[in-house]
Amino acid sequence: MRKWLSYVVLLGVCANILAAGGKIAPETEEIRDTIVVHGMVLHGKVVGLGPERLSFKLNYAEGVNEIKYEDIESIHTKYNYHISFKRIDIEGRVVGIEENKFLNVIDSDGHERLIKIADIDNFVMSVQSDDSLENRIRNQFPYTKGTVSLGLETENGNSKKNKIDLMINTRYKKAEHEVLFYLDYAYETTQTEENPQVQNKDELSSLVSYRYHVTNNVFYYSTLLAEYDRPRHIDQLFVPSAGIGYRFKYGKDAWLEPSLGLGYANINYTDTIYQDKDFSAAAFGLSGRYQLDDLVLINQLIINGFILYYPSIEEGFDEDWVLRSNLNFTVPLFDFFSVKLVFDWVNDSNPNPEVGNNKTKTKLLFGIDF
Repeated sequence: MRKWLSYVVLLGVCANILAAGGKIAPETEEIRDTIVVHGMVLHGKVVGLGPERLSFKLNYAEGVNEIKYEDIESIHTKYNYHISFKRIDIEGRVVGIEENKFLNVIDSDGHERLIKIADIDNFVMSVQSDDSLENRIRNQFPYTKGTVSLGLETENGNSKKNKIDLMINTRYKKAEHEVLFYLDYAYETTQTEENPQVQNKDELSSLVSYRYHVTNNVFYYSTLLAEYDRPRHIDQLFVPSAGIGYRFKYGKDAWLEPSLGLGYANINYTDTIYQDKDFSAAAFGLSGRYQLDDLVLINQLIINGFILYYPSIEEGFDEDWVLRSNLNFTVPLFDFFSVKLVFDWVNDSNPNPEVGNNKTKTKLLFGIDF
C-alpha cells in the first residue's frame, strides 16, 4: 500500500512540473528589477536616478552600484515606481531606455510613456511595492527633499549646562520652480555654584530662496535672509535680494552655483547706544556640492555649503557688509540617518568692539534625511 501511495505522490509532482512548463515554481516569486550592462544581466532594484548615472542595488550584495546610462543596454523593472516630472505624477514600471536619455515607462493605466531623464524631479519606489514608513514619507512629499539635524547636550554636576542645536535644510522642486529653505538655531545656558545662569547662545539664522529655472543651468532667484543673535547684540537682521545664477556641473554629484544680484540690508541692535543700519548692497553668492563614494572606512562622504556676501554699495564695500557661510561634511549611516560636522563663519560690520566682526562655530549633529 505504501508503495502505491509513493507512486501516486510522484505522479502528482510530475503532473505539476509538466503543467508549469517543466519548472518548479516557488511559493512566492521574488520581485526584482533587471538591467543588462555590457551583456551582463544584473538583478536587484533601482534606488535612484542621477543626472548621469542610475543607482542600482544588487540582490544578495551590499552597497549600491552607480551605472552610467550609456552602459545600460536594457532595463525592466518588476517593482512599481512613483515618478514625478513636469508637474505630472505617475506610478508604473520601467520597460526600456532609449538614447541614454529617455525611459520607457508603462503607467498604472497601461499607457506607455517616453520620459526624459533630465525632466524627472523624483523617482522612488511606490507604496504598492514598499510600504515602509520611510518610503511612505518620500511618496507623500515627492518634490521635497532635505535633512533635519539635531544636537543636544546636558550637564549636571558642579556646573549645569543645557545646549541645543537645530538645523533644517530642505528643497522643493517642481519643474522649473524651486524653493530652498535653511534654518539654523542654537541655544545654550550655563550655571555654576558661584555664578547664576548665563545665556551663552540664543541665535537663529534662516534663509528662504525661490528660483525660476530658465534652463537646467540658468536660474533667476529671490532670497530673504532673516536673523537674530542676542549675544552679538543683533535684535533683527533682514536682507532681501534678487538676481541671476548659473550651475556648473562636474560629473554625477559635483556642482558649483555662483550668483549675482542686488539686495538691501536692515539691521537693528539690542543696545540703543549703537545706531541701527540699513544700506543697499550687492549680492554675491556661491553654493556647491561634492560627493565621494567607496572610501576606505565609510561608503560615502558628502561635502556641501554656501557663501553669501552683501557689501554696501553706498559707502564702499569695506564700510558696511554682511557675510554668512556654511560648510557641511555629511556621512550617511543608513538610508534615513546621517551624521554631520558643520562649520559656520559669521562676519559683519558689527559696531560693538567687544563682539567684533567675526564668529566661527563648529557643531556635530545627527540628521534624519528624507
